[in-house]
Amino acid sequence: EKEALRSIRRKVARKMVTSMVLVPHVAHMDEVDVTELETARRRENARLEAAGEVGKLTMLALVMKATALCLRQFPQFNASLDPFRGELIYKKYYNLGFAADTARGLVVPVVKGVDRKNLREISAAIAALARRARDGSIGVEDFRGGTFTVTNIGMLGGTGLIPTINYPEVAILGMGRIADKPVVRGGEIVVRTMLPLTLAFDHRMADGADAARFVNELKACLTNPLALLSRLV
Repeated sequence: EKEALRSIRRKVARKMVTSMVLVPHVAHMDEVDVTELETARRRENARLEAAGEVGKLTMLALVMKATALCLRQFPQFNASLDPFRGELIYKKYYNLGFAADTARGLVVPVVKGVDRKNLREISAAIAALARRARDGSIGVEDFRGGTFTVTNIGMLGGTGLIPTINYPEVAILGMGRIADKPVVRGGEIVVRTMLPLTLAFDHRMADGADAARFVNELKACLTNPLALLSRLV
């Protein structure tokens, strides 16, 4: 049986080949304890539901907000590289794409100005873009202008992934499945809610130490729910 490579699948194929051929990928992996953050998220969603408000906070929105804040401190991951001019181009805006699974294939809508939006605005933007991507009403402009991408495979399962950079961006963050796991805290085994993270990055733009520092800062943000949830207003 033969099937022509059409539409979105053809575009995805071309872009992925371009990325893997041109970009020297490196992946840094870690886990973050999101026990308090997940508890705070569920509590806030319950409050919103009781108040009759539409929309919920998602872990993807929380991670995207934290990522945008960390990118301010690590501009080498919010950039692009012009190999012909030999120039590094640092973006002073924070438009984060997210991988959306649709019946026609993978697409990456972009939430503009994530650093300036509060968590509810980010959650609403993700929901609206994902809905339009699934029903085919999304526009070309919704895919343009991205500076960094987050992909969340955890909703479908899997302990982790090594994502392909969304060229010409220079980094992408992959989220694995959130799960309760036994970990050691203070010499005792306790159950905590853990989120696997993988930062794939362009080795021409950054080194492994840069990636470790970036992920460590991201972990610090995600383990402090008050810092993120205070940005609701």
